[in-house]
Amino acid sequence: MLLVFAHPDDESFGMGGAIAYYAERGVAISLICSTNGDVGSVDPEYLAGFESVAALRKAELECAAQTLGIREVILFGYRDSGMMGSPDNAHPDCLWQADKDVLVGRIVREMRRIQPHVVVTFDPYGGYGHPDHIVMHRATTRAFHLAGDPTAYPEHAQEGLAPYQPAKLYYTTFPRWPLRLMIWQMRLRGQDPRHMGRNRDLDFQAVLDHLLPVHARIKVGSYQRKWDAAAACHASQQNPRESRSLTETLTRLIFRHQDFTRAWPEPNGLHRRERDLFEGIE
Repeated sequence: MLLVFAHPDDESFGMGGAIAYYAERGVAISLICSTNGDVGSVDPEYLAGFESVAALRKAELECAAQTLGIREVILFGYRDSGMMGSPDNAHPDCLWQADKDVLVGRIVREMRRIQPHVVVTFDPYGGYGHPDHIVMHRATTRAFHLAGDPTAYPEHAQEGLAPYQPAKLYYTTFPRWPLRLMIWQMRLRGQDPRHMGRNRDLDFQAVLDHLLPVHARIKVGSYQRKWDAAAACHASQQNPRESRSLTETLTRLIFRHQDFTRAWPEPNGLHRRERDLFEGIE
């Protein structure tokens, strides 16, 4: 399995339960993390002993990867792009400004080297509209369909990497009813669900509006402690599983499953939800 995400913490906050589930079953899991996460907000006390925010975030990622059982972490080293419209979004070294053909080529190279059966990345909206998430969705989707094309990136042959086509592509997604409940609670408290988060730049209504259908649902209830431990590695970031409005029992109920949208093979005619991302792969 190849996971293609943007920031240190995307793997744990997004699909940590499913990663732990598959790692225990012997699946070789590789993770591409495309940015250093260096634009994320970090309270000063977390930087003690680290030369930079990027160094801190890298150490947190290594902790989480080891906890979840990820075998390989591939760092692309782009600068975090910040949220849409921010000054960081215009920085020449950020992922949003990167050469997209080069980025796709880097992902294709890893697909040909690792030869995963299953690839997982963000949905088209990037989960909550983060520019880096959107870039990685587009680049990964394109790379998935080019990895098996011998005319695409022929220079990889010089490294002994032959064209290779992964079998399945999935996008992560949020559970719909808990998101509706969260938005309802925000409005009850007089909060605007379109302007939430530390910097008031998270639009939860837009997240709900952009949710895709669920084609696969994985039971991860028995992996929540390991999921929590991996999320705790990212102590400098706000863990979305830790909400003051949710009791521990409700949190366990909401996150007992992890949902995915199947992008390839196209889900036309799929009449039931898959219970395994590897279903149908021999």
